[in-house]
Amino acid sequence: MARMSLLAWVSLVFLVAALAVSITIAVVRALRAWRSYRSFSGAVGPLVEHVQRNAAEAERHANSLTDKTEQLNAAIARLQSSLAELAILRAAAEDARATLSLRKFAIRK
Repeated sequence: MARMSLLAWVSLVFLVAALAVSITIAVVRALRAWRSYRSFSGAVGPLVEHVQRNAAEAERHANSLTDKTEQLNAAIARLQSSLAELAILRAAAEDARATLSLRKFAIRK
């Protein structure tokens, strides 16, 4: 029985040692994970802010582009209107030239 008792004590000591080592390893790994998380979040924070600033700037550029596109469309419409007026004026000038050259021939008689 003394032998069983010794075997039980050895088993109990082994169990306690295994539990202590397992808990220590778990705590050390948890601390490493926590430190990695803090380091990662500290490094990512400025990068996220940089990305947000760039996104805001891109949004401003997109809005500016939309405004400029509207201005360009208005300028194109004005240009087309001016070109239509020019075509009318050219046609009128051509008619006037044709009329003047007919008078020239009529006066020569």
